Amino acid sequence: MLEFTGERVVPGLVDPNLLNEHVARYRFAARFAAGAVVLDAGCGSGYGSADLGGMGRAARVVGIDVSAEAVRHAASTFGGPGICFLEAACETLPFADDAFDLVVAFEVIEHLEKWQDLLDQARRVLRPGGLLIVSTPNKTYYAETRAAAGPNPFHVHEFERGEFRAALSAVFPQVHLWSQNRSEAIVFVPEAPSHGALDAAGDAEPENAHFFLAVCSQSPLPEPEAFGWLPRAGNLLRERERHIALLEAELRQKTDWLKQTGDRHAALQRAHEDLLAELNRQNRWAEQLNGDVKRAGERIVGLQEEATVRLEWVRDLESQIARGRQEIERLNQENESHYASILEARRKIESLELELQRAHTENGRLRDERRRIAESKWLRLGHALGFGPVVKSD
Repeated sequence: MLEFTGERVVPGLVDPNLLNEHVARYRFAARFAAGAVVLDAGCGSGYGSADLGGMGRAARVVGIDVSAEAVRHAASTFGGPGICFLEAACETLPFADDAFDLVVAFEVIEHLEKWQDLLDQARRVLRPGGLLIVSTPNKTYYAETRAAAGPNPFHVHEFERGEFRAALSAVFPQVHLWSQNRSEAIVFVPEAPSHGALDAAGDAEPENAHFFLAVCSQSPLPEPEAFGWLPRAGNLLRERERHIALLEAELRQKTDWLKQTGDRHAALQRAHEDLLAELNRQNRWAEQLNGDVKRAGERIVGLQEEATVRLEWVRDLESQIARGRQEIERLNQENESHYASILEARRKIESLELELQRAHTENGRLRDERRRIAESKWLRLGHALGFGPVVKSD
């Protein structure tokens, strides 16, 4: 079922007084619908279109609404032979010129940003002599009744009586304006349906009416007559009791929903508290981690400074090592030179040793030779004879 949001009336979901207030306008229009092709502009949930096709005996009724959801509900609930529903905007009617005998637009014009387009489009699609029946709440009265609740959020532009008549007259040369009010009455009703009789005085203060309803045409209109509609639910107290029971059932359902929502909220609250506790723990851990990071940063700075000192020391060592290598290289070169000198000296020493050895050998030979000479019998004979050289022994 289509949900009642406050914007569209849905039978069975609204107070009977509110529903009758809307149905009465369609019953008013039904007097002009017999045998006509009718456009219900802003049909909402579709109950009024069905009324025009049934009680009004229209030849064909087309209901349009900008809400796809409302159109689906209307088609499934009230659609049938001679009654169809389309998704369309009242400001841009998707119909040919002169397509309808009657256009009704009840409680629609105040919802439109470009409300003038509704009037222009209605005039375009109406056949010569066709009627536009349009209604709207009285801005003055509506503001008083909604003083506590505030402006209706669905209304874009509301009308006072003079402005409403002027707006209609600017498009349609013929306009009759009615006041729609709820009046207290004592009613005598037969068992069978009856049109009955109505004794009604004129509205002494039409500017203070609850609603305005106008019949507009490009052709002359008959003199306006008073119209009263007695709903089938004439026992208002009984209908209110039924509606109260329905509201109580809805209240119980909403109470259950509220409890479920409360339970979910409590669970979410507990989860929220757990998350806060976890967040606090994480924050403490993060603070500790920040402290560790800070100390690590300070340590890194210290190590960097120490590394700088060590790097200078290493560079100094490398410089010393380089100098040492240069000195070693120099000493190696000197050693190579000294080694060559040593080798030369060794060669000379070896040569001298060979000479000395040859000298010792020659010396030994000479000693042996001298000893042989000294031991020679000829030398001893010469000494004995008193001549020859004297040979010293070793």
